[in-house]
Amino acid sequence: LTHLYGDRDSVTTGPDDLEAARALHRRCSAETLVRRYHGPPGDADRYLSHLLGPHHGRSLAAWSADGELVALGHLLWDGDDAEVALLVEDGWQRRGVGAALLRELLALAVRSGRDTVYAVTQSSNTAMVRTLRSTGLPLVYDRSEGTLVVTARPVRREQPAALSLPRQGR
Repeated sequence: LTHLYGDRDSVTTGPDDLEAARALHRRCSAETLVRRYHGPPGDADRYLSHLLGPHHGRSLAAWSADGELVALGHLLWDGDDAEVALLVEDGWQRRGVGAALLRELLALAVRSGRDTVYAVTQSSNTAMVRTLRSTGLPLVYDRSEGTLVVTARPVRREQPAALSLPRQGR
């Protein structure tokens, strides 16, 4: 991954990337899909048309240098707020890809006038919690029956330049 966009002009993704998103799902472990979608891994593809459609929010992507979709981030409109969700292919986890997508999603939330951003995850999803903490924003945690909702108020900052991420050796 040379940068968040791969060889594309924009990090934004949409319905045209449905097949690439399905391929990403096939490369992810069942555990990764369950952490992201909170249900059976076989159901993950059912959500993609909704998530990649522009009517419910915005989706961002990270592409490898060879043009493979390796991560998706979603910002889903919820009134004045927005829900954020991330999916990073197993081989690309713990390399800053999710954190880079999250920073872009938070900047998008600010530009879109959202007051708060929240993530709904499993209490055991320490990777998502760690990624949210990496923003440096004050976070509010609400735990209930194995579900964790983490809320942040994004702040206006100068736009960062294109993000550089490490390459992955395969």
